[in-house]
Amino acid sequence: MDKKRAVLGTAFIVLSFVFWVLPSVSFPFLDRSGSEYFKESLKTLTITYGVVRALNAGVSVVKDSEIEVAPGGVGATIAAGEILDPVDDLIERFSSILLFSLISLGIQKTVMFMGVKLFFKILGAGFLGIGVYFLTGRKILLDIGLKLVFFGVVFRFLLPMTAVFSDFTYNSFFKEGVLQSKENISYVVKLLKTEEISKKQEESILEKLKGIQKRFQIEKKIKIIKDYSSKLIESIITLATAFVFQSVLIPVFVLWIFVRFTYWIFRL
Repeated sequence: MDKKRAVLGTAFIVLSFVFWVLPSVSFPFLDRSGSEYFKESLKTLTITYGVVRALNAGVSVVKDSEIEVAPGGVGATIAAGEILDPVDDLIERFSSILLFSLISLGIQKTVMFMGVKLFFKILGAGFLGIGVYFLTGRKILLDIGLKLVFFGVVFRFLLPMTAVFSDFTYNSFFKEGVLQSKENISYVVKLLKTEEISKKQEESILEKLKGIQKRFQIEKKIKIIKDYSSKLIESIITLATAFVFQSVLIPVFVLWIFVRFTYWIFRL
């Protein structure tokens, strides 16, 4: 066996064991920025989800009510849902988008944490393959070792860099619109909570008077929703666009690059 190959093989094997016992190392800017991004993004999404669910609850209460078309109880009644169905449907769909975004960010945060913890282990496995190649001359071990090293580097740095890019994109293009949209939705939720709708049955004169008050309350809430419907729809679309772009499109694009890059590496 060539002495130089023996020295190189031994050095790589020693390095592989060193990497295996080394604790995980954090890269200050990249990892701190990535962690802060996921922390703030999850916080923003959670708060937004709570506000949207409150809006959904307020609309649902009104939607399940009935309004008398004519006064005095002699006219027909119409379901409030016939008026509020489009808004309620949009809110429901947006709630699903928010939930999916929360899950997506949670997975990305977990994968980034795994990359930090497993980086040296993957490098160690790659260096071990390279070291054994120098000692035995089996080229397949060199191929596997190099691919593991490349995979480890991509796995370690891809998501932190994605987080930094997503954070830059959010702050540059979406942050102002997201904050304003959340304020718009919170304001409507506050208006809807100003009056509580009584659900007691109208069996006496007093309860009938309450029923009239209830009808006016419902009509008032419907008017609020109708008056702010365009702003609500605009705000929901703004939020949905920002969160889908931030937590779905950018990660999917980066994942696609990761898959293609990994596939290219393993075909070398």
